[in-house]
Amino acid sequence: MEQLLRERNAVENSMQGANSVLNQAASVRTELRSQGASLRGVTGTMAQIAGNIPGVDALIEKIRTKRLKDDRIVSGVVAGCILFTLWYLFA
Repeated sequence: MEQLLRERNAVENSMQGANSVLNQAASVRTELRSQGASLRGVTGTMAQIAGNIPGVDALIEKIRTKRLKDDRIVSGVVAGCILFTLWYLFA
């Protein structure tokens, strides 16, 4: 009987821990949605500014192109590191 009570307490503690994690995840989800909405608003504002000032549009496009290039380089380096690690582990 005592073992059943201990088992029940362990299950209850596990359920409380799981509920805590789920509550944190829901909070993070809400915050991320809020941040996404803010970023979408900033994107719209930037588009309006770019439409009003002719030179800004070209500047934003150059920044976007450079960022894309940098992202590709970082992706290549990460892929190379992963491949090297796999080669090292399995060779």
